Amino acid sequence: MCMATRIPLREHERVRVEHSHSVFDWAEETGLAPDGEPEEGVPWHAAVLILVGLMLLVAAEITLAFGVAKIVTGHAY
Repeated sequence: MCMATRIPLREHERVRVEHSHSVFDWAEETGLAPDGEPEEGVPWHAAVLILVGLMLLVAAEITLAFGVAKIVTGHAY
């Protein structure tokens, strides 16, 4: 069995990954940036409209599926 040793990477070989996990970073990405800060991403009201539209679409599809099932079987589910 061979043992491998780990050699530390040089400073310029290290990959730097920045994670945005804070609410403020999310707000900047969704267009809720504080005053004076550049706004990037989708405005919050557009994101809310998309989510509401998707929820209405899902509700319509569920209603349609149950309506078709009632017509076909004669039983309400």
